[in-house]
Amino acid sequence: MPSLAAIQAQVESRIPGALTIYTWAEPETIPTGISALDRQIGGIPKGALTEICASPETSSGKTTLLLSLLAQVTGRQQYCALVDAGDCFDPQSAVAAGACLSRLLWVRCGNGHRLKPLEQAFKAADIVTQNGGFGVIAVDLGNVDERLVRKIPLTTWFRFSRVVEKMPAALVFLTPITAAQSCAALTLHLGCKEPCWSGEGSVTHGQLLSTLEFDLEIKRTRGRKPVESVRPGFMALPQWR
Repeated sequence: MPSLAAIQAQVESRIPGALTIYTWAEPETIPTGISALDRQIGGIPKGALTEICASPETSSGKTTLLLSLLAQVTGRQQYCALVDAGDCFDPQSAVAAGACLSRLLWVRCGNGHRLKPLEQAFKAADIVTQNGGFGVIAVDLGNVDERLVRKIPLTTWFRFSRVVEKMPAALVFLTPITAAQSCAALTLHLGCKEPCWSGEGSVTHGQLLSTLEFDLEIKRTRGRKPVESVRPGFMALPQWR
C-alpha cells in the first residue's frame, strides 16, 4: 500500500497545488473612531464594499458612524467622497464631528437634474470610483425609497465590488435595507435603543437628552472572525440621527 507521502506526490504531479493550503490575508481596515464598533469588526475594510443598513424612520446612528468615519480619514490627510442621494448631508455636523471639509468631495443629487436622484447617485459613484484618489467613497442612499433600492440589479452591486477590489479605498453604501447581499464584504444593521435623559424626571420639558445608545448587528463579514449576531451598544451624540 503506497504511503501518504507517495499519494500526495502523485496527486500533486497531476494537479499542481491541489493539496496546498491557502490562507486569506487579513484585509486592511479603516477605523471608524467608534471604539465599540471597531472592537467588533476591526474597522471598515479597504478594497471592498461595505453596506450599512438603517431605517430612515428612526434614529439609528448611521450618520454618527458616517461622520466619525469621515473624520478619521480626513484627519489622516486623506480625501473622502460623499455621494448624497437625498441631499441631507449637514456640513456643520461634519465639522463638529472632526471632519475636514477641505478634504471632502460632496456630490449633491436631486437638484433639478433630469436624472432621478438614485440614477444620479450611481452615475456619480461610478465616476468617483473609476477616478480614484479617495480613502473612503461613501454613497448615502439612506433616504431613498425602499422599493427603488430593492430594484437595483445585483449586477450593479457586483460591478462596484469588483472595481473597488483593485483600489486602496473603502466603498461604503448607506441603505434603508439589505441590498448588496453577497457583494458586500461587510454588512451592518443599525438601530436605536432607549434614549438616556438627564435632568428633573417629573418635568418633561426640564429633561435633556444626554446620550443615545445604538444597537449594532453584524450580518455579514469576510474577515477571519465569524459572523456575529450580537448587538453591542455604542454611545452617540444627540444631534446625530
